[in-house]
Amino acid sequence: MPKTKITISINEDFLNELDKIAKLQQTNRSKLIDEALKVWEKERIEAELKQGYLAMAKEDKKIAEENLKIIRETLNE
Repeated sequence: MPKTKITISINEDFLNELDKIAKLQQTNRSKLIDEALKVWEKERIEAELKQGYLAMAKEDKKIAEENLKIIRETLNE
């Protein structure tokens, strides 16, 4: 994917921490921020999927309960 150079303003304390981490990992700010954004994107997608799966589970449970009610009514006839 092509890279685009940008200018941002961040808190100086955060910049200092970013520089420390970049030095420890023997990388540069851009790569470190790129990696952090990829992690953030992955976590965001996983959270959306989890929310969707939970909603589907509630709907599936509702359908199963309705089907069970119909089966019980049919058996009692």
